[in-house]
Amino acid sequence: MTSVALALRLGRWGIVGFGLAALFATSVNTFAFYAVAGSTPQERITFGNSMLALSSQLVAILPPPIRPDTVAGYVEFRGFHSLAILFAVWAMTSATGFARGDEERGIVEALLATGTDRVALVVSRLGAFVIALSAASAAAAAGFVTGVASHRESIHVPGLVEECAILVALALACYAIALLVAEVAPARAATAAAGTVLVGLYLLNSMSRVFDSLSTWRWLSPFRYYDLSQPLTPGGPFDVRGFFVLVGIAIFAGAVAALAFEVRDLGSGLVAFRSRPGLAAHDVPREARWRYPVLRDLYRERLGILGWTAGLAVLAFVCAALTKTVVQVLLSIPTLAPYLSALVRSQIYPGVLGFTWLNLAQLLFAALAIAQVARWAAEDVDGRLEITLSQPVSRAAIVVERMAVLAVAALVIAAVSGLTLFYASHAQGIDLDPGRLVAASLMLVPFALVFAGAGALLAAWNPRAAVGLLGAFAFASYLDTELGAIYRLPLWLQDLSAFKLFGTPLVTGVDWRNVTLMLALAVAGTATSILLMQRRDVGA
Repeated sequence: MTSVALALRLGRWGIVGFGLAALFATSVNTFAFYAVAGSTPQERITFGNSMLALSSQLVAILPPPIRPDTVAGYVEFRGFHSLAILFAVWAMTSATGFARGDEERGIVEALLATGTDRVALVVSRLGAFVIALSAASAAAAAGFVTGVASHRESIHVPGLVEECAILVALALACYAIALLVAEVAPARAATAAAGTVLVGLYLLNSMSRVFDSLSTWRWLSPFRYYDLSQPLTPGGPFDVRGFFVLVGIAIFAGAVAALAFEVRDLGSGLVAFRSRPGLAAHDVPREARWRYPVLRDLYRERLGILGWTAGLAVLAFVCAALTKTVVQVLLSIPTLAPYLSALVRSQIYPGVLGFTWLNLAQLLFAALAIAQVARWAAEDVDGRLEITLSQPVSRAAIVVERMAVLAVAALVIAAVSGLTLFYASHAQGIDLDPGRLVAASLMLVPFALVFAGAGALLAAWNPRAAVGLLGAFAFASYLDTELGAIYRLPLWLQDLSAFKLFGTPLVTGVDWRNVTLMLALAVAGTATSILLMQRRDVGA
């Protein structure tokens, strides 16, 4: 089996999961357009204007749309631009999974033992990910074509091909950047470091749409070159230069990552932290912290938790600094005044922070849960779980310990980012309700546990499929919050989405029913995963 074929086989569930998410995103948004935009030109123009007003609130997250009164413009804005974020997350998890996960499982060492060159191995993984991205983007195109064809409208095929091409180029550039960071960073901090870099590059570009001072630096971000193209919309631009810049970023970062992989030792980063020399000890101290499982795992993941904490704190600070500017822009649009009043109930600053900070925090906490599930699945596949069970430790204890570690890590990250948001907002002259801010920050913990519970269930059922299927589930949950009302989905189905249950605690306070449902979903996922773990052979 060639290296490319092996990489595709190892990542097949990721292709299935993210491909389904792409198909779902474009098809559902296409059908949603026809459901809410109306059928007459005047109705669609009115709908397009409302979408332009809404997009002005999200300018710090997504680029403004072109012609949202058309199905192509709407799906490009709500479907493909969201997929750009999802594919960037996929690129990060895949790159760090190859650079670190496959090393821990012994796959890289086994391939090198067959005579495979290190550079050739990196090239094969890049090539395999291009194929995976092409398949997922083709699924996105199929979802759009299916929706448009069902309503007998025409499709601008060259624009659709260009949209898929620029999406693949962006994700490939993100993969190469994440791979480079993972090769340089220490092994246990690789995922957090890669995520921090990609989030920073994304914010550099998105915040430059609000802060003119950042516009001179946004050329550093690959997301900038993606924003230059919106070819799906009739008459929309396709920036050829931007496309080739993305390809160039992928080639350059991939080459440097291959060079770093060539010179570093397996299991360590290019930048290594040397421990202080000390006297050899052969007796285990009585006070050894290793006796406490949760503390042991938290210490083992300390660098990763520190990276997530620092990244979320910086994001909270940036969002607080942006809030007054965003509010001024919104209030300068007369047509938005009634909409804003009804939407945030005259609490415009908490409302804007809910749209910016809390929305981004939810996405990142979902990504935190996915990263943890990827580690759990890797432990099962590479034999580490089997070693742990031989100590002996019960399977139920392992599942509960994993959830406890994630809960503590999420609590630390939420607390630090919440405090940062409070003091940064106060420095900007924005007085947030302390009780609601504490509640909103703490709600991020059960929010993450919902995805962790679903991931634990998937990892217990099929560890190789867990990450891909959990990514699809997370994206479907995100879409459920926006499309549930349009399609009038049953309330019980909408309540399966943690994004829906989270609500708007900064504006309306805590809905304890929703908090209870989130905890119930997390407990249900944990309990079901324990049952599946008891019945399945480890490593199978």
